[in-house]
Order: sequence, then C-alpha cells, then structure tokens
Amino acid sequence: MEEIQALKKVLDDYIEAFEARDLDRCLAFFHEDAHLQFATGHFPGIKQIEQWHKDRFKGGMRLVEIEDMQSEGNTLIVNAVVTSPRLKLVRIKDLRGTGTFVIEEGKFKEYRMELRKGYRFHI
Repeated sequence: MEEIQALKKVLDDYIEAFEARDLDRCLAFFHEDAHLQFATGHFPGIKQIEQWHKDRFKGGMRLVEIEDMQSEGNTLIVNAVVTSPRLKLVRIKDLRGTGTFVIEEGKFKEYRMELRKGYRFHI
C-alpha cells in the first residue's frame, strides 16, 4: 500500500504541473532518456517529450477524470478520461485511455497512453 501511495504522489504532482501548464516542472518528472508514447506517436528523450507537452498545452488537453488506478512494482496503471477543444472540434467529447507509468527514482522512465481497448468513438 505504501508503494502505490509513493507512485500516486509522483503522478498527482505531475498532473498538478500539467494542469498549471508549468512546462519546466512537468519536464522535471522525466528522466533525460525517458520514452513517451501517446496514441500512435512515440517521443524518445526529453527534447521530444518537451515538444509533446507544448503541443498538448497548445491543444488544450485536460484531464477530466481518473477512473481507477493500480500498481505493479514500479509501474502505475491508470484508466483516465481526457478532453480538449481540438477533440470537440471534430465532435469527440473525450477520450478514455489507459496510462502506464514506469517510475524510477521518483521520475518517469516510460509513459504510455493508449486508447482503452474496445473504446469506440465516432467523428
């Protein structure tokens, strides 16, 4: 139980920085050689992760809800809902996905966000 609380604290602090659009603070949660995968895009290394954040901020991405969370060792698996004005422009209210966060030494080593299996939406 203590382990999931430590992992959850890292994620909660990151979400707070993301919602505040604090780029420097967001990047401080990633190892220099971290990998971020978002839907079909892959962003290796801190420079590409920085650009990913800039693009998400520009697009207005927001976390709507964390539906559930579990841990497996140093990995936190989160089912969440996100939205953005860009999604709404194409008549998508929100996206439900599964985020997998591998956390080493209090920072993300790997961050994967995938659409929930079986989740369908119409454009």
